[in-house]
Amino acid sequence: METLYDTSILIEFYKLKKPIKSYTTIFNIIEFPKALKMDLTVLYPSKDDYKLAVLISKELVKLGSPVPAVDIVISAIAINNDMKLLTKDKHFIKIKNVIEEFAVEIV
Repeated sequence: METLYDTSILIEFYKLKKPIKSYTTIFNIIEFPKALKMDLTVLYPSKDDYKLAVLISKELVKLGSPVPAVDIVISAIAINNDMKLLTKDKHFIKIKNVIEEFAVEIV
């Protein structure tokens, strides 16, 4: 399973000058443009990603557990591409609680 890097990890690796060759999303690049200097493949959301994000958002609202919209879309991209999301942000666990197949690693 490939890894999708969230902004928090990209910032840490950039500061440590730790090389990575992996994936991120356009949202992470917008949050941290310096990541373009890293060896990353940038993924853009598809219509299916947005559809899944809406479903995730509805479930989170039902539970009273909101998560930032951008992070829901990032999660949908990871799920639809069968990737593990690597992050430091614990609120992604809320998404894991509504989408069991969401592979997320909090470091």
